[in-house]
Amino acid sequence: MKLYFYFLSTLFLLILAISSCEVETEFVTGEAVRLRFSTDTLTFDTVFTARGSATRQFKVYNDGETAIKIDRIRVAGETGVNFIFNVDGTQGPEAEDVIIFGNDSIFVFVEVEVDPTDPTEISPFIAEDKLLFELGTRTEDVILLAFGQNANYFGSLADRGQFFNFPCLLGEYTFPSDLPTVIFGSMVVSDCVVRAAPGTRIYVHGGVQRNEDIGGNGFFNDGLIFVETTGRLDFIGTAEEPVIIATDRLEEEFLDDPAKYRGFILGPGSRGNRMEHTQVLNSIIGITMDSLSQISLENTVIAYSGGPAISAYQSDVTVSNCVFHSNFGNAVQFVKGGNLTMDHTTIANYGVDASGLVLTNFTCDDNNICIAADMRARVRNSIISGSRGSELIFLDIFEGDDLNAFDVLIDNSVVRTDQNFLDAQEGLFANFYDDICRGCYNMDFSDLLFQSIEQDDYQLDSLSVARDLARPIGIAEDILGVARDAEMPDAGAFERVDQ
Repeated sequence: MKLYFYFLSTLFLLILAISSCEVETEFVTGEAVRLRFSTDTLTFDTVFTARGSATRQFKVYNDGETAIKIDRIRVAGETGVNFIFNVDGTQGPEAEDVIIFGNDSIFVFVEVEVDPTDPTEISPFIAEDKLLFELGTRTEDVILLAFGQNANYFGSLADRGQFFNFPCLLGEYTFPSDLPTVIFGSMVVSDCVVRAAPGTRIYVHGGVQRNEDIGGNGFFNDGLIFVETTGRLDFIGTAEEPVIIATDRLEEEFLDDPAKYRGFILGPGSRGNRMEHTQVLNSIIGITMDSLSQISLENTVIAYSGGPAISAYQSDVTVSNCVFHSNFGNAVQFVKGGNLTMDHTTIANYGVDASGLVLTNFTCDDNNICIAADMRARVRNSIISGSRGSELIFLDIFEGDDLNAFDVLIDNSVVRTDQNFLDAQEGLFANFYDDICRGCYNMDFSDLLFQSIEQDDYQLDSLSVARDLARPIGIAEDILGVARDAEMPDAGAFERVDQ
C-alpha cells in the first residue's frame, strides 16, 4: 500500500512540474512574416438611409510551417466613418502580437457604423479606409470600402474598373435632383439622352484601375462617363442652381484638388451635347472629344483638372460665357483640326507651364506620318491668360500655304503672347496683331486683370485691362446674369459693374 501511495504522489508531482513549465514556441516575426488574405478589399455594399451598421469578414492565412506573430493590426483612419474590427477574439482599435500557427488561419470581423445625416467631411459618400497589418518596417493592408451617405448610387463597390450602361428607359434618363448621385465605376451612355436638371449634384469616385478588356496593360483612370455615337448629354442648370460634377471627396482639402476621376469622353460622332450653367470640377480632363463629336457650353465652369478643360480631336466646340481655370495642362487644345467658336470666355491658366489655347491642324504617329484636317476658330470678347510668356500655341502643318487649313480669327480679346510666338514657324504669325487678333490687348504680367488669382476669383479688377474692350455680339448677360454694357461690354465671362 505504501508503495502505491508513493507512486501516486510521485506521478502527481511530475504532472505538476510539467504543467508549471512554459513551453517555448518559436515565431517568425517582422519583415519575414508572409501573409495571405482571402480578399484584398472588404466591401460594405449597403446604401444607408438611416444610421446603421454592417459586418463583413475575411481570413488571414499562414501558409508556412512555423507560427508567425503580427506586430500590430489597426485601422488607418483615413475617413471619418467608424470601422471596428475583431481579430481572433481581440477587438480594436488595435491588436498587438497576433499569432497564427503554421498552416493555419484566423478570422477578422470588421463592422462599419454609418450615420448618413452626418456632414460629408465626417461621413463621405464613399468611405475608403485600410486595415493595416504591421510587420516590422513593412505594412500590408486590406482595403475597406463602404457607402457613407444617403444618395443615389450608380454602380457598386465591386464595380471599380468596370464599365456599365446608364439605366435608360425609352431612350432617356434624367438624374434625380432630390439627392446627390454617386457614380462608382465608369458609365457608358448608349442609345440614350442623359439629362441633368437645375440643382443636380453628381459625384464621381475615381482611381487607377485595371480592366483587361480595354487593351494594352489594362490600366486606366476610373470614373469616366463615355458618350457613344448614339448617346447625348443635356445638362441644363441655372445661375442659382448649377449642375455640379465633382469628386466624391467633399472634404475642404479636396475642393480644389485636381485629377480625382477621369471625366467626360465624347466618342466619335456624338453630337448635340449641351452643358449650360454646369460646373465640371476635379477631373483629369474635363471633356475629351473624339473625331466629329460636338458640344455646346454656356455659362459653364471647368476647373481644377489635372489636364485640359477641353481636349478636342477634330471636333466641334461652341463656348459662350464660360470660365476655364486651374487646368493643369493646356486649358483648351485642338488636335488635328476642328471648329471652335468661343465668345465672352475667360481662360485663366495660372500656376502651370502649359498654354491657354492650343490650335493645330494635324497629328503625327510614332513613325512621323502626319494626317491633316482643317482648323477653324473664331474667338471674340474673351480672355486668354496664364503664367506663361505666351498663352497661345498655333501649329499649321501647311505653314500658311493653304488659308482654309488654318483659319483663325480673334477679335477684341485679352491675350498674352511673346516674341517666341511671333517668330514661330519662321515668322508665320509675325503679323498676328494685324491679320489674326484684331482689337486685341497683349497683356503684360504687370497689368491688372482679375480681382484675385490666389483666391481663384476671376471677376475683373476695377482697373482691369479687359474693361470696355469688347464689342456687342448679342450676349446680353454675363455668367452671373449681370447685364452687359450695351455699347462697350467687358471682355471675358464677367461684366464689371461699379457700385
